[in-house]
Amino acid sequence: MTDTHVFLEWTAALLGALYLWLIAKKNRWAWFAGGVSSLIYIFVFYQSQVYAQAYLSIAYVFMSIYAFWSWSREGEVKLIKWTTSQHLQAMMSILLIGGLILYLQKDQFQSFAQKETFILDLYIALFSFFATTLGILKEKTNWLYWLFINFACICLFIQQGLYPTALLYLSYFLLGIYGLIQWNKKE
Repeated sequence: MTDTHVFLEWTAALLGALYLWLIAKKNRWAWFAGGVSSLIYIFVFYQSQVYAQAYLSIAYVFMSIYAFWSWSREGEVKLIKWTTSQHLQAMMSILLIGGLILYLQKDQFQSFAQKETFILDLYIALFSFFATTLGILKEKTNWLYWLFINFACICLFIQQGLYPTALLYLSYFLLGIYGLIQWNKKE
Protein backbone atom coordinates (compact mmCIF):
# COMPACT_ATOMS: atom_id res chain seq x y z
CA MET A 1 0.00 0.00 0.00
CA THR A 2 1.21 3.47 -0.81
CA ASP A 3 1.49 6.28 1.72
CA THR A 4 -1.39 8.05 -0.03
CA HIS A 5 -3.61 4.98 0.31
CA VAL A 6 -2.83 4.67 4.03
CA PHE A 7 -3.44 8.41 4.57
CA LEU A 8 -6.79 8.23 2.76
CA GLU A 9 -7.82 5.14 4.71
CA TRP A 10 -7.02 6.80 8.05
CA THR A 11 -8.82 9.99 7.00
CA ALA A 12 -11.91 8.06 5.97
CA ALA A 13 -11.77 6.02 9.19
CA LEU A 14 -11.58 9.12 11.40
CA LEU A 15 -14.43 10.80 9.53
CA GLY A 16 -16.38 7.55 9.86
CA ALA A 17 -15.86 7.54 13.61
CA LEU A 18 -17.02 11.18 13.76
CA TYR A 19 -20.10 10.19 11.74
CA LEU A 20 -21.06 7.44 14.16
CA TRP A 21 -20.53 9.59 17.26
CA LEU A 22 -22.67 12.38 15.78
CA ILE A 23 -25.40 9.99 14.63
CA ALA A 24 -25.62 8.51 18.13
CA LYS A 25 -26.22 12.09 19.30
CA LYS A 26 -28.94 12.45 16.61
CA ASN A 27 -26.98 15.26 14.96
CA ARG A 28 -27.65 15.85 11.25
CA TRP A 29 -23.98 16.80 10.61
CA ALA A 30 -23.21 13.12 11.02
CA TRP A 31 -24.49 12.61 7.49
CA PHE A 32 -22.00 15.17 6.12
CA ALA A 33 -19.06 13.46 7.86
CA GLY A 34 -20.34 10.06 6.72
CA GLY A 35 -20.72 11.24 3.14
CA VAL A 36 -17.15 12.54 2.95
CA SER A 37 -15.88 9.37 4.61
CA SER A 38 -17.78 7.26 2.06
CA LEU A 39 -16.45 9.32 -0.83
CA ILE A 40 -12.89 8.56 0.28
CA TYR A 41 -13.71 4.91 0.92
CA ILE A 42 -14.82 4.44 -2.70
CA PHE A 43 -11.16 4.72 -3.69
CA VAL A 44 -9.78 2.79 -0.69
CA PHE A 45 -12.12 -0.18 -1.15
CA TYR A 46 -11.71 -0.31 -4.92
CA GLN A 47 -7.91 -0.34 -4.59
CA SER A 48 -8.21 -3.10 -1.96
CA GLN A 49 -10.49 -5.18 -4.23
CA VAL A 50 -13.43 -5.10 -1.84
CA TYR A 51 -15.77 -4.17 -4.66
CA ALA A 52 -19.16 -4.52 -2.97
CA GLN A 53 -17.94 -2.13 -0.26
CA ALA A 54 -16.77 0.31 -2.96
CA TYR A 55 -20.20 0.23 -4.63
CA LEU A 56 -21.89 0.50 -1.26
CA SER A 57 -19.78 3.59 -0.55
CA ILE A 58 -21.10 5.18 -3.75
CA ALA A 59 -24.64 4.53 -2.52
CA TYR A 60 -23.68 5.91 0.91
CA VAL A 61 -22.61 9.21 -0.62
CA PHE A 62 -26.04 9.68 -2.17
CA MET A 63 -27.84 8.38 0.92
CA SER A 64 -25.86 10.84 3.06
CA ILE A 65 -26.94 13.75 0.87
CA TYR A 66 -30.58 12.68 1.15
CA ALA A 67 -30.31 11.99 4.90
CA PHE A 68 -28.69 15.37 5.60
CA TRP A 69 -31.50 17.08 3.68
CA SER A 70 -34.18 14.95 5.36
CA TRP A 71 -32.81 15.45 8.87
CA SER A 72 -32.41 19.21 8.22
CA ARG A 73 -36.11 19.61 7.47
CA GLU A 74 -37.13 18.55 10.95
CA GLY A 75 -36.45 20.42 14.16
CA GLU A 76 -36.24 17.39 16.43
CA VAL A 77 -35.37 13.86 15.35
CA LYS A 78 -38.38 11.62 16.06
CA LEU A 79 -37.59 7.92 16.26
CA ILE A 80 -39.81 5.09 14.97
CA LYS A 81 -39.91 1.33 15.65
CA TRP A 82 -40.69 -1.40 13.10
CA THR A 83 -42.65 -4.52 13.95
CA THR A 84 -40.97 -7.93 14.11
CA SER A 85 -42.88 -8.91 10.97
CA GLN A 86 -41.44 -5.97 9.02
CA HIS A 87 -37.91 -6.92 10.08
CA LEU A 88 -38.40 -10.58 9.15
CA GLN A 89 -39.79 -9.69 5.72
CA ALA A 90 -36.86 -7.35 5.06
CA MET A 91 -34.26 -9.92 6.18
CA MET A 92 -35.82 -12.65 4.01
CA SER A 93 -35.76 -10.29 1.03
CA ILE A 94 -32.09 -9.48 1.62
CA LEU A 95 -31.19 -13.17 1.91
CA LEU A 96 -33.07 -13.96 -1.33
CA ILE A 97 -31.47 -11.07 -3.22
CA GLY A 98 -28.03 -12.15 -1.99
CA GLY A 99 -28.74 -15.75 -2.96
CA LEU A 100 -29.76 -14.69 -6.46
CA ILE A 101 -26.60 -12.59 -6.87
CA LEU A 102 -24.47 -15.51 -5.63
CA TYR A 103 -26.15 -17.89 -8.05
CA LEU A 104 -25.54 -15.53 -10.97
CA GLN A 105 -21.88 -15.05 -9.95
CA LYS A 106 -21.06 -18.69 -9.05
CA ASP A 107 -18.69 -19.25 -11.99
CA GLN A 108 -16.69 -16.05 -11.44
CA PHE A 109 -14.33 -17.28 -8.72
CA GLN A 110 -10.90 -18.83 -9.12
CA SER A 111 -10.72 -20.12 -5.56
CA PHE A 112 -12.84 -20.80 -2.51
CA ALA A 113 -11.13 -17.89 -0.70
CA GLN A 114 -12.31 -15.48 -3.41
CA LYS A 115 -15.83 -16.86 -3.15
CA GLU A 116 -15.79 -16.68 0.65
CA THR A 117 -14.65 -13.03 0.56
CA PHE A 118 -17.29 -12.20 -2.05
CA ILE A 119 -20.09 -13.79 0.00
CA LEU A 120 -19.10 -11.92 3.16
CA ASP A 121 -18.61 -8.67 1.23
CA LEU A 122 -21.96 -9.06 -0.54
CA TYR A 123 -24.05 -9.73 2.55
CA ILE A 124 -22.31 -6.96 4.50
CA ALA A 125 -23.15 -4.58 1.65
CA LEU A 126 -26.79 -5.67 1.42
CA PHE A 127 -27.45 -5.54 5.16
CA SER A 128 -25.51 -2.24 5.47
CA PHE A 129 -27.67 -0.64 2.80
CA PHE A 130 -30.75 -1.84 4.68
CA ALA A 131 -29.47 -0.67 8.09
CA THR A 132 -28.54 2.74 6.66
CA THR A 133 -32.04 3.06 5.25
CA LEU A 134 -33.42 2.28 8.71
CA GLY A 135 -31.10 4.95 10.15
CA ILE A 136 -32.35 7.53 7.67
CA LEU A 137 -35.90 6.59 8.66
CA LYS A 138 -34.82 6.96 12.31
CA GLU A 139 -35.82 3.39 13.17
CA LYS A 140 -34.56 2.56 16.67
CA THR A 141 -33.38 -1.01 16.13
CA ASN A 142 -31.07 -0.17 13.22
CA TRP A 143 -28.31 -0.26 15.83
CA LEU A 144 -28.80 -4.00 16.39
CA TYR A 145 -28.15 -4.66 12.70
CA TRP A 146 -25.05 -2.50 12.88
CA LEU A 147 -23.58 -4.49 15.75
CA PHE A 148 -23.66 -7.67 13.64
CA ILE A 149 -22.60 -5.89 10.46
CA ASN A 150 -19.66 -4.18 12.15
CA PHE A 151 -18.43 -7.47 13.61
CA ALA A 152 -18.54 -9.05 10.14
CA CYS A 153 -16.71 -6.00 8.73
CA ILE A 154 -13.92 -6.39 11.27
CA CYS A 155 -13.38 -9.95 10.03
CA LEU A 156 -13.51 -8.91 6.35
CA PHE A 157 -11.14 -5.97 6.70
CA ILE A 158 -8.57 -7.92 8.74
CA GLN A 159 -8.69 -10.58 6.02
CA GLN A 160 -8.04 -7.88 3.38
CA GLY A 161 -5.23 -6.23 5.38
CA LEU A 162 -7.20 -3.01 5.97
CA TYR A 163 -6.15 -2.65 9.60
CA PRO A 164 -7.08 1.03 10.17
CA THR A 165 -10.51 0.25 8.74
CA ALA A 166 -10.83 -2.85 10.94
CA LEU A 167 -9.97 -0.62 13.90
CA LEU A 168 -12.63 1.85 12.77
CA TYR A 169 -15.21 -0.92 12.68
CA LEU A 170 -14.20 -2.02 16.16
CA SER A 171 -14.92 1.54 17.28
CA TYR A 172 -18.17 1.41 15.25
CA PHE A 173 -19.10 -1.74 17.16
CA LEU A 174 -18.45 -0.07 20.51
CA LEU A 175 -20.12 3.19 19.49
CA GLY A 176 -23.01 1.10 18.16
CA ILE A 177 -23.66 -0.09 21.71
CA TYR A 178 -23.67 3.56 22.81
CA GLY A 179 -26.02 4.49 19.95
CA LEU A 180 -28.38 1.65 20.78
CA ILE A 181 -28.58 2.87 24.38
CA GLN A 182 -29.02 6.53 23.35
CA TRP A 183 -31.74 5.84 20.79
CA ASN A 184 -33.67 3.60 23.18
CA LYS A 185 -33.65 5.90 26.20
CA LYS A 186 -37.05 7.01 27.39
CA GLU A 187 -37.73 10.47 26.03
